[in-house]
Amino acid sequence: MTGIEEAIHAVGSQAKMADVLGCTQQNVSTMLKKGYVPTKWIRAVEQASGIPRERLINPALAELLAPNDI
Repeated sequence: MTGIEEAIHAVGSQAKMADVLGCTQQNVSTMLKKGYVPTKWIRAVEQASGIPRERLINPALAELLAPNDI
């Protein structure tokens, strides 16, 4: 389960997540399809759902920001 799936489950529904974010349900549906939350909404989703931002961010961006294991 992706972080956004967990967050939607924690809040109750896509419509409730949209209300929390002040966006449309279609925006939330797009997040669900992509599998991550756009950076502008990560803090709000984290606060509303309790899901840590590390689980919500675009995996490609998280990998780029991860400490280098050299």
